[in-house]
Amino acid sequence: MDTKSKNSRYSLLTLIALVISVSLSLLTAADLYHNREYLQKDNYFQSSSFRQEMRTFADLVKTMHVDYAGYEAKDLEEKLGKETIERLKTQWEETVQVAEDNLSQEYAQRIEDARIAGQTEEVARLTAEQESRKKAALDREVEARKKQMNELVADKDREYEERKTSLALRNGSFHYYVTDKKTGKIYTNLDHKPTDTEIRENGRFSITFPQNTYTKFGDYTDINRTYQLNELHGVFYVPIHSEGYNQIQADAVYFDSLRERLLKECGLLIIVLSASAVLVWYASMTSAASLPVVTKSLSLLRRIPLDVRVVLLFPVVITYLVMIFSMRFFFLPIDIEHFFTLAMVSLLTAYLLLQILEAWRMYKQPESIQQQWQRSLLFRQRVLFKESFANKGVFFKVTTLFILTTGLGMSVALAFIALFEGSAGLLFLCLLYGMFYMLVVFPYVLRRMGLMNRILLGASEMASGNMNASIEKIRKGKLSELAHSLNNIKQGLQHAMEEQMKSERLKSELITNVSHDLKTPLTSIVNYVDLLKRENLSPEEIKTYVDVLERKTERLRILIDDLFDAAKMASGSVELNIEEVNVAALLNQSIAEFSDKIEQSSLTFRVQTEQPKIFAPLDGKKTWRVFENLIGNALKYSMPKTRVLIDLIERQDQVILTIKNVSAYEIDFDAEELFERFKRADQSRNTEGSGLGLAIAKSIVELQGGKLSIDIDGDYFKVTVVFRKSTRVELL
Repeated sequence: MDTKSKNSRYSLLTLIALVISVSLSLLTAADLYHNREYLQKDNYFQSSSFRQEMRTFADLVKTMHVDYAGYEAKDLEEKLGKETIERLKTQWEETVQVAEDNLSQEYAQRIEDARIAGQTEEVARLTAEQESRKKAALDREVEARKKQMNELVADKDREYEERKTSLALRNGSFHYYVTDKKTGKIYTNLDHKPTDTEIRENGRFSITFPQNTYTKFGDYTDINRTYQLNELHGVFYVPIHSEGYNQIQADAVYFDSLRERLLKECGLLIIVLSASAVLVWYASMTSAASLPVVTKSLSLLRRIPLDVRVVLLFPVVITYLVMIFSMRFFFLPIDIEHFFTLAMVSLLTAYLLLQILEAWRMYKQPESIQQQWQRSLLFRQRVLFKESFANKGVFFKVTTLFILTTGLGMSVALAFIALFEGSAGLLFLCLLYGMFYMLVVFPYVLRRMGLMNRILLGASEMASGNMNASIEKIRKGKLSELAHSLNNIKQGLQHAMEEQMKSERLKSELITNVSHDLKTPLTSIVNYVDLLKRENLSPEEIKTYVDVLERKTERLRILIDDLFDAAKMASGSVELNIEEVNVAALLNQSIAEFSDKIEQSSLTFRVQTEQPKIFAPLDGKKTWRVFENLIGNALKYSMPKTRVLIDLIERQDQVILTIKNVSAYEIDFDAEELFERFKRADQSRNTEGSGLGLAIAKSIVELQGGKLSIDIDGDYFKVTVVFRKSTRVELL
């Protein structure tokens, strides 16, 4: 017991370790994939951040040495450039001209009015005022122009200083040697032109501008184009060792540390994958999947319908992947966030492993797929839809009623909208639809509800035993058909109860008749046995008593044999030997067997057959028993000195035997009751017979695919036996 418990604990720990190792391997693989570009050697120099720094530095070199060459020694206009000066001059002239035009328009009418009025002094004053204002406006524009130029120069100076400072700060990170092809000048922060050997030995990265191909340095297209247009040619490289702080070196070291971490993660991935494989092997060897925790988890999983599990699998997998690729895990120091991340991922991993285990089980046991599919929501909805669509009339009516009721709700909403927006036409249509619903649909629903209530009340009355209850029907509709069916069920139940009562009565009569018919010969046997026990009996008396005992014993034997045969016929456990039988010959043979009794009786038998050979597929021995019983009944129960008519005819597919006689006893019951066991026409039961003959004969005929029936008209008695006709053709 201790060993079994210990193995169970080991198996459980194996499963936990397997879930954790799979989760850890996925987290590791996701981090490696997410940071795959850092696995390259010198990966920093392939990064977008370095390429941006490289473009910025190359542009600064070109700007400071070409665009700002001799900038500090230039005067104001040289700093701004001819284009800027010309543009400012054009703007100033346009501004001055506009100001003068405005002043001219303002004073022109006033001066003209004063001249017309002959006010010479006023004209002189207005002209002087106009000139004064023009001069003042011109002075203001001049000052504004000087101020604008000073501001532009100041901006230019700030831009120059910023670029100068930026280049100075980056000088430690990059070494460059650029040649201006137009002027032959050299722009460099080195004391000599570096050789290729020096660049390879002292540089971590190098590049030359301009390039003749853009395959490798496609991200430098803009700066490459700039150097081409300005006829500049230079080499740039990042030194391995630099003086002072170097941001490029710091970033490169950081990227190298990332690469070292990722290489360690590759080793970790190999270890956890190997551990996972070993744990899977051990779990399969120890049958860890059969642990109670696994089986109970699978049982809970199966409670979720199959189609719901399949649909939920997609968002769960997406959530799982998002968690793996978005959660931070590989960082220091280790804290609670690491355990939380691993726990969350492990829970989802365990769920997905359960799904995989269940999928494997369904693959190995295909019948379980069918079982779970039958419990799925989609299957149940399909069954419900199939059942609801089984009666198309009901489905159509319910659907129509649903649509009309939904339309009523929409019409009410539209009526409120029409009321607020003042749409009289829409409001009228909504009211018209509401009237239609209240006058047609609503009364129809009430009538159906009333009929349903009557059906429920009637069904409740019938269930409580009130067989006189009846459900009032309407002329048409499925509910009317339901009411009609319930009424028919009531009538069928009443008929079944009557049949049951009749069966109980016949059963009682059967017991009484069996008891009477068995008791009579048995009593005689007991009495004559007592007589034989007496002393001093003569041989004649002993012989007489023994003859009586023999007759009574034979009577009892025949009765028991008939009862046994009737029981076998009723159970259907009778083996038939079907063959082609000449029914005419079999009938004549049966009549011949009763020839002695017929001659001793006062009856006259008339036998007619259409053909000497009439064949049918029958069991000869069993059919002879039928003829024996029917002829014997005619001898026992026919009125003396009457005729018994026996006819055998054939039709296209039938062989028909009729036996007609006049009954010696009054038949005051239904003819079908004669087929009941121990039922006799002689109600006093004074005649010989068991009352089983007709029941046995009917069973034999029906087992052979035929039919036996009785017609009674007063005391006139007619038995009709119909056999299937044989397909055999006799050759004459």
